[in-house]
Amino acid sequence: MNIPIFRGVILGGTVGLTASLLLGIEPLRALILGVLCGLLAVATRVAFECRKEQQK
Repeated sequence: MNIPIFRGVILGGTVGLTASLLLGIEPLRALILGVLCGLLAVATRVAFECRKEQQK
């Protein structure tokens, strides 16, 4: 398993479940949305790193 992807899933899921407790969102929905947001954050970071390497 790729470490950045795993980290994004864990952090996104944690944020989603925390939001379900604080904002009253359904836990499953918040977990799925958090994981998706974590994966998008990882994809953005990987894209920036690839672009940075291409400019060198």
